[in-house]
Amino acid sequence: MAHGVTATPNNIPDSRVAPGASVLVMTFNRPDSLRRCLASLAAQSLDSLVFEVMVIDVSSPPVDAVLAHFQEQLCIVHHPAANLGVAANRNLGARVARGDVLVFLDDDCVASPTWLAGLVEAVVHDPGVLAGARTVHPQPATGPAAAGQVINDVVDGFFNPPGSTPRFLPGLNFAVDRSRYLALGGCDPSFGFLAAEDRDFVDRWRWAGGSLALIQGAQVRHEHRSTWGGFARQYYNYGRGAWHYHRLRRQRKHGRMWQDARMHAALPARLVEPISQVPPQLRLQTILLIVVWQLANLTGFAWQGVLDVFTIRRNQDHRVLPTPPLS
Repeated sequence: MAHGVTATPNNIPDSRVAPGASVLVMTFNRPDSLRRCLASLAAQSLDSLVFEVMVIDVSSPPVDAVLAHFQEQLCIVHHPAANLGVAANRNLGARVARGDVLVFLDDDCVASPTWLAGLVEAVVHDPGVLAGARTVHPQPATGPAAAGQVINDVVDGFFNPPGSTPRFLPGLNFAVDRSRYLALGGCDPSFGFLAAEDRDFVDRWRWAGGSLALIQGAQVRHEHRSTWGGFARQYYNYGRGAWHYHRLRRQRKHGRMWQDARMHAALPARLVEPISQVPPQLRLQTILLIVVWQLANLTGFAWQGVLDVFTIRRNQDHRVLPTPPLS
């Protein structure tokens, strides 16, 4: 580790010495999930005195009671903020973080004990790498949870097939060099409340010469939506974000949409293995929810396209015309 911190009472960070890493956790009205997330950070093999946990809190009410439980175990920085969307709030945390390594972790994730050490070590060794860990899931108890697991396996298998260099690592857990993150402009705040800001950042990172690394032996457990309604809303929003991502990517001339669309074209073959791993009593629900995934994603994608067309036309209609010269 490139940096250390001086031990202080109650693990309060010493403002004179920066920690080596800052773990940024954004939380929004999920106190139970946050509690499990922080408990996993308190159990890391990396000494808690060499990293800070910055909680970007957009909850109502704020999560002070949850954080109080961990003040003796972690160097916690509580940062209440307005909800500006994942991208903008990630950037907010990155600007005020003190560590040389930024590590992002969603509040509905539980990290394995060696997760943080593995990611931080990879970035310290090579600041040009974006490091992430494998995402795993608890045994699904509901159809939406099982379908979410299947979708994750399909997406991961497409972008990161075994034996290949990863092409995408999700924003729910990854680590980067702070100076390089900020130099690249961080996540694009134009995504607002849309998803896919992580796809966009990874695309820009790779085109800027950065690499991706999947750290073996490190993993996070991710909780999935447990209701059909939450599942449909999530993937509808992913579809809207996908349109915005591909529009920005096209403007940058970073590739074409058909390259990613191949995953959907080959979906039947890609689904066979992960669906076979679903408990038999959940398979019918899972198959139906895969259909919901595709429909919700496509609907969100199309709707965002319509909105963008209307926005462009409206902006054109409201352009200020030059004042004619006086005669």
